[in-house]
Amino acid sequence: MRLLLPSLLCCASLLAGCSFFGYYKQEKPIWAPPEEGAKVQFLNSLEGGSRLTGPMMAALKVAMDDYLPPSVGAEDQKYPAGKCLVQWKYINVSVFQASDDLFFVLFIPDLSHCGPGFIELDAGAEYAIDGKGRILAKQ
Repeated sequence: MRLLLPSLLCCASLLAGCSFFGYYKQEKPIWAPPEEGAKVQFLNSLEGGSRLTGPMMAALKVAMDDYLPPSVGAEDQKYPAGKCLVQWKYINVSVFQASDDLFFVLFIPDLSHCGPGFIELDAGAEYAIDGKGRILAKQ
């Protein structure tokens, strides 16, 4: 019984210590202040908007995590081109469902935002993702 409390404390400290190394670390979404949210008027219909099915969203997330891992940020990049190419706001995305179990996800950076005359020959990527969320191929 005397060893139970120290053993529990030791185990608890070891488990909590994993969080300091980045395990189970997930960034929380940033919420705007309530006064800004109060100004938003929701639409009566989203007709004409983009519609993605659940499996399409799952394929998109797998491709997004590979193309631009969440740990990569613009502030980590040394060159202006890198700072531009790692921001989702400058990347156009297409998702195509070829069959029930095959999705194609295409990332095309909009280089016009990266600076005048900016040319990147090998920017973008196309993924083939299966229904199990596995990357089958990338080009």
